[in-house]
Amino acid sequence: MKNKKSVIAGLIVLAALFFIGVRVYQLQNDHNQTDRVDKVAQHPRKQTSQANRTIVVFFSRAGQNYPNRDLKVGDTNQIANLITQQTGAKQYRIVPKQAYPYNYQATVKRATREQNENARPKIKNKLPNFKKYDTIFLGYPIWDAHLPMILHTFMASAQLNGKIIIPFSTNAGSGWSDSLTMLRKQYPQATFKKGLSIQGSDVKYSHAKIEKWLNRPGY
Repeated sequence: MKNKKSVIAGLIVLAALFFIGVRVYQLQNDHNQTDRVDKVAQHPRKQTSQANRTIVVFFSRAGQNYPNRDLKVGDTNQIANLITQQTGAKQYRIVPKQAYPYNYQATVKRATREQNENARPKIKNKLPNFKKYDTIFLGYPIWDAHLPMILHTFMASAQLNGKIIIPFSTNAGSGWSDSLTMLRKQYPQATFKKGLSIQGSDVKYSHAKIEKWLNRPGY
């Protein structure tokens, strides 16, 4: 009987020691987590002079997208947001005066008509003063293997020669198409750095790839 009581008492002591150890570990872990949070709070992202001279310019469309996707934020817009967060740069979105339809097929029909007519859709919002910037991240989707015509409207008005241009693009499988050639033709005196082209449906899985790309130009 005494041996049985001794065993039970021993088990109780071991259980108590176990729970005390767990609690000590939890308290220490909470302290470490708080310490890490405090250190992050003490060192927020700095708005560097380079970031002040950098702007992310993009055109993007939300709504129904290929293949069978309904987007609240367009693919190119998502990349633009990541670049802005990573670099601390300013951001400018090219907004068409006449919004593109929510419906995908209706947008395809309008985009095809604009290409056939060599149209220059009007931009709703005022362009930035590019004299303030040295580096321009320029983003756009590829529509039917071409730049959206509103990009031609933008390029006709935006003087980017002498700037550093870093292109980024989304597509449904056509890659850059002829867009880089068009950009270099429009801005022969600009310096182009390595861009990033991603299929639209892969954007949400490509955050690490985007961050790795941003490290190339030093951001």
